[in-house]
Amino acid sequence: MVREAEKYADEDKKRRDRVEIRNQAEAIANDTESKIDEFRDQLDQSEMDKMKESINELKDIINDDDKDADEIREKMNEVQQSSLKLFEMAYKKKMSENESGSSESSGSSESSGSEQQTDAEYKDAK
Repeated sequence: MVREAEKYADEDKKRRDRVEIRNQAEAIANDTESKIDEFRDQLDQSEMDKMKESINELKDIINDDDKDADEIREKMNEVQQSSLKLFEMAYKKKMSENESGSSESSGSSESSGSEQQTDAEYKDAK
């Protein structure tokens, strides 16, 4: 029985590695899809389409039993790197929109700058 276990140890290790990387890849695919929905307004439609296509390719590789862990890992890393670049651009765009919106609102409040601000006062009821 021990010899049989040793005989299949490498095969079991490969299978375990594939399952672990598959789970990671599925999590990245799902997370990336949710982020695409979250940043939909800040993303270019063609970039979103490319990213979705890349995610679908990753899912196809995940579901293909003939693909090994290294092939899944390679595509997963590709999707991850592409998504990081894409969401970095989306985040910057969102922040610039927020800054332009807040500078407009702060500009209107600065015009009434003669108002004096005081901290809230409270008394301890003992």
